[in-house]
Amino acid sequence: MNRKSSFARLLLFIILGLLIGGILGESLGLLFGELGELMNAGGYDNIVRNFFVAPLNLNFGIGHNVDPVFIDLYMVKFSFGFGLKLNVVSIIGMIVSLYIMKWSGER
Repeated sequence: MNRKSSFARLLLFIILGLLIGGILGESLGLLFGELGELMNAGGYDNIVRNFFVAPLNLNFGIGHNVDPVFIDLYMVKFSFGFGLKLNVVSIIGMIVSLYIMKWSGER
């Protein structure tokens, strides 16, 4: 396997791990939110739900909420931006996917 394809494979596994972990984290957040409502444990604002759903704060700019860049050329408008929402389960999903990638390599 050459260097270029191994980097693409690494990037693919990282993205898949983040996506699957993010979906699983949101699902667990909904489940624990409903359980919090049923058990009178703070409703959707309970500590277990917030652990799975609350995004980690990673700021790539000045200020807390970075707005996209707009370029207005009178007839055409462009907007450029990048958002990243990570939670605990998406990080765990990324680690698990990298572990799977390590052991599923060509031998």
